[in-house]
Amino acid sequence: MAREMIRLILAAFALGVSVGAASTPEGILAKALAYHDPNGLWPTLAAEFRFAESRPDGTDTQSVMRLDNRRTYMHIDFSGKETYEITGDKCVVVKGGKDAERGLGIRNYFLYLWGLPMKLRDPGTTFDPQVGSSVIDGAACDVIRVNYEKDHWFFHIDRESGRMRQYEFYGDEEKTKGEIITLRGEVELGSLRIPQERGWYKIPGNEFLGTDRLETATLLPSLQRQPR
Repeated sequence: MAREMIRLILAAFALGVSVGAASTPEGILAKALAYHDPNGLWPTLAAEFRFAESRPDGTDTQSVMRLDNRRTYMHIDFSGKETYEITGDKCVVVKGGKDAERGLGIRNYFLYLWGLPMKLRDPGTTFDPQVGSSVIDGAACDVIRVNYEKDHWFFHIDRESGRMRQYEFYGDEEKTKGEIITLRGEVELGSLRIPQERGWYKIPGNEFLGTDRLETATLLPSLQRQPR
């Protein structure tokens, strides 16, 4: 009887520790990573992504990104008008007549947004210790906040599954100016689960800004040489 009581007490203690850990930003991120990248594929991923972007004025563009995260390499064809090859922080402008700084900016944009939530493990990511809550598409979510130099990002993580449901960013503490990004569908890439469609809305006013859609994602062998 005493042994059974001890077992129940230990089980309850373990459950309490588990719940407590999950209620921290780091615990919630770990749950999101377990859903989106359970085998830790992202740091060594070599893949090709094809995107379609549509805007309210009827503009439709396509972009292609080939990356090899092990080599910190990316080849990006942005909307068919600009092409860059980037290794580390060295950027070669292949097409478009723009400068290397713009190429690095486009690289950072694609790598961060399509690499979420894995990119939240990057060095220097600062979490607010307070965890919020929300309901997205009927799913109860934990909300973790990440503070960057110029803006604050909020990530809504499904409390049950760990799936990233939505994120948003604001340029001020009062949340008067920013953008909300809704997520729909998923694409499986090996063991990765990548949100397929992002809808952008401006705050204030909830103005629709456009949709970015991941059309295809294909695993590649490590990119030994830079494609042209």
